[in-house]
This record gives sequence, C-alpha cells and structure tokens, in this order.
Amino acid sequence: MPTPSMEDYLERIYILIEDKGYARVSDIAEALEVHPSSVTKMVQKLDKK
Repeated sequence: MPTPSMEDYLERIYILIEDKGYARVSDIAEALEVHPSSVTKMVQKLDKK
C-alpha cells in the first residue's frame, strides 16, 4: 500500500506525463519542491514495489 508521499509522487509523475509526454527528475523535484536526490530515491522505492 502506497504512503501519502508515494501517492504525491505518483500523481505528479502522472500529471507530467499527461502534459509533456515524459517526467524528468528535475521536473518532479521542482513541482514537489524537493531535491532531485529525493526524487531519485522515491522513484527507486516505487520501482521496487
């Protein structure tokens, strides 16, 4: 079961892909106001699940 934080990332990734056709780490980080390294870590966690 995803955490609220995971849901935030998934939602933002979905929105970016719908708008641009892709979701870059830098775009996700800017949208969520986090560091790119945080995005990378979360994407790795999501990939494992």
